[in-house]
Amino acid sequence: MIRQQGGKWVAECDRCARKITTGQRSFQQAANYLSRAEGWDSWEHDGDWKNYCPQCVEASDPNPDLDRAGVGFTKRWMAGDDPQAKISN
Repeated sequence: MIRQQGGKWVAECDRCARKITTGQRSFQQAANYLSRAEGWDSWEHDGDWKNYCPQCVEASDPNPDLDRAGVGFTKRWMAGDDPQAKISN
């Protein structure tokens, strides 16, 4: 969530509640600052925007609802597969 407090925009992670003051005066500047300088990610879900700090984005998919909609695809490893091995042709 991004809201204005004292003339500045403050972002709060919708997963862990970490807060950061952007120091920006406009919403668009704050959104750009968060994504480009701070590494935050924003997801739209049902017309509502959710904001996630870099730690929550790195820890897991911040929007598990996408998987339920069939958007996220993953490979299931078989026994004996080495997930670190590179595929060569």
